[in-house]
Amino acid sequence: MLLGGSPLNSTPLNGLISAPPFVLTPIAAGLAFRWRLRALVNGADVSARLTGSVSVDRERGAAGVASLVLQLAPGPVVPADWVGRTVVIYYISSAAGITTESLRYSGRIVKTDWNALLRQLSCQCGDQLQQRGEALTIEQIDMLTAGTFWSPDVFDPVAGRSRWDYLQERMSSIPASLDSAADGTLRVSSWYAGAPDFEFGPNTTIYDSLSVSYADLTSLTNTVEVEASYRFSRLWQWNITYGWSHPGRGGLEGEQGFCVWRRDSTELPTVDMIESAAQNGGATMLSASYSPLPPTGVYCLPPMAWINNYYPSLLLGASWVAGRRWVQSVTERYALSVIAEASVAQAGAVIARDSVTVDASRADADEWAGADFAGSVGGEIGGSTGGGGAGVGSSGGSPGGGDTTGLAPGDLTDEPRRASAITCLLNQAATTIIAAHTATQISWDAPTSMVMGVDLIHTLKLDDQGVKAQAKCSRIADEFDLLAGTAITTLSIAVMRGGGVVSDALRPPAYVTPAQPDLGAGPLGSNALPSQLGGRNASPIYDDEKDGFAGNYGEDDTDINAGLVLFPRRFTATVPEIPAIARDEQQTEHAAIYRVAIPNDLLEL
Repeated sequence: MLLGGSPLNSTPLNGLISAPPFVLTPIAAGLAFRWRLRALVNGADVSARLTGSVSVDRERGAAGVASLVLQLAPGPVVPADWVGRTVVIYYISSAAGITTESLRYSGRIVKTDWNALLRQLSCQCGDQLQQRGEALTIEQIDMLTAGTFWSPDVFDPVAGRSRWDYLQERMSSIPASLDSAADGTLRVSSWYAGAPDFEFGPNTTIYDSLSVSYADLTSLTNTVEVEASYRFSRLWQWNITYGWSHPGRGGLEGEQGFCVWRRDSTELPTVDMIESAAQNGGATMLSASYSPLPPTGVYCLPPMAWINNYYPSLLLGASWVAGRRWVQSVTERYALSVIAEASVAQAGAVIARDSVTVDASRADADEWAGADFAGSVGGEIGGSTGGGGAGVGSSGGSPGGGDTTGLAPGDLTDEPRRASAITCLLNQAATTIIAAHTATQISWDAPTSMVMGVDLIHTLKLDDQGVKAQAKCSRIADEFDLLAGTAITTLSIAVMRGGGVVSDALRPPAYVTPAQPDLGAGPLGSNALPSQLGGRNASPIYDDEKDGFAGNYGEDDTDINAGLVLFPRRFTATVPEIPAIARDEQQTEHAAIYRVAIPNDLLEL
């Protein structure tokens, strides 16, 4: 997986933000500093009115906050009017004849408290991270969070919803945080430590200020079980070939067959009878070829006159293709495990679960069965169910041939949608596991003047007071006590520990078109549709269930057998039932395991 142009777990995400070229800055000890604050409220300098203490707290993935107290001059005051005013706080430090100014905070006053006795206005400030995220357009969010993953099947559609929620959803798929820089710039930065930007050696931290906290086992998620279900429609068209040839033709075609039939003629079916039989049972005639009686003329040897003025549609044979259409549901189920193997081996499996259902069934699929169609199309099953007659073109064909509905026959899949949903869940799962393994926090205090250049995008290395650690900065908290004259900054790093050497690409299992079942030939086999000819003592017993043509001889035996029952003149061709394997919902199962390697940041106590 690429994140900001780099593979996950191989390159830090610092490329997502504007950071200066890497230069290791050792923190120097043993210097004395003079410091002061410069505070602007709505652009007006109120530094001289600051009293008590001023605090600034900025943490990765969270809104930055600040607090200050202003000593106001006599006169009317409306505390509510101060809410919403901009606040900018600078820290100015001087040492060895060099003065440095550092912007520590930009935000707005969100709450005030008024002490009428002391005439002091306490201001709580926020950088409005959530409100500023809410004000972004979808395009701006997509640009800000480039490299993240999102799917409308995993989350609700964007329209009409909170933009901040959408922004958080995108951020949940990468091991990175969104926060605001001291100057108010929104940025996304990685959780992975790089080469150290600042190094804290011996005697660079305030004595006895180090603290270490660990995550407990119950929150150390190292396995995420993802269940995904993908449903789509499969369009079927069963092209069934029928054929019928009158037995009185003696197996001959054209004029020769006609001449044989004429010596002992019988009733014959018509084109209308064939077409009616072909469309019985919900089938549609796609193509046909007929062998009609010849027109009026002289035929055969010896020559015989033949008059056909009234029966041009009588047939000695026919071949046709009848088609049936229906829609079958196909559901693919995925059981996907995202695991940190080294963590599982050490602590056992701590499991979280997630799921998604992607229903790619299309409304226009319902039109498939009832839509007009012609010719033969892909998705054909079965084979020839008849023979004889004048022959007909192949009932096979390439997908799309003769399709007049605009629907491509076969599987109506949506591969981009399937891939998007599963990829999003896999990356969310990996991010959940990585986040659980960055819960070790190490904090220490240092004079603000020594750490003015440290920001949340930096990697810090610590080797002091018996602790060695190197990790990404996760929190910067300034405390400026104007009465005591102290300026102390608390720095925190989030140490990533998990182990493992292999990270699998977080891609969904490759989609393989499910095999369409081989249903073999139709139930009528490979013989021609039969004929039943009655009216003679040698005729068989009439079978009403038998497909094909039924009729009588032109010269029957009723004059010598008055009780002889004549056959009804009819033509039937049964349309086969749709086999259950092609009609009922088809389900397939897939399973895969994805390994996540988690770097071990330096940590020695």
